[in-house]
Amino acid sequence: MKRTLILTLLLFLFLPLHALPQQNKPPQKRPTPKPKTTPTPTPAPDLRPAAAQVSEQLKLLARFLDVYGKISNGLEAADEQAKHGQPSPAVQTQTQQTKASIVTNIDNLRAGLAKLEQSFYSDPKLQQYSPKLSNAAQAVANAAQLAGANRFDEAGRALLGVADRLADLIVEIR
Repeated sequence: MKRTLILTLLLFLFLPLHALPQQNKPPQKRPTPKPKTTPTPTPAPDLRPAAAQVSEQLKLLARFLDVYGKISNGLEAADEQAKHGQPSPAVQTQTQQTKASIVTNIDNLRAGLAKLEQSFYSDPKLQQYSPKLSNAAQAVANAAQLAGANRFDEAGRALLGVADRLADLIVEIR
């Protein structure tokens, strides 16, 4: 009996030790993984207003070139007539006024491009395009000098080159 009692006591003593590993442990708190934050890219600046300004200058130039072609042909014809015969003083005066008007209008186109260039230069996000506008304004100034020297065909070609540059600039901005 003593043996049974010792055995029972030992059994009760070891039973809780043996049952302990089977108990449910409270779940360990695992560190929750932080959501990966991807840096939000800064949105590209909206350059559509700048492209619209260049587009407006291109439209003005295109309208001028349309009229310029017709007028320059008339002026060249008047110069040819002046070489072969003496035109009336009224025709000569009208021709000179038209030539001066063409030079003035070309200068106005140059001034518009120079103003646009200045606004591009003063805006940090548009500064990279400023030299291209400067080149276009310089080409228009050259066209004004050519027109002033009665070299209308060359002036027209220079202005067409400016139109090409402005169109390329619009594409680059967008």
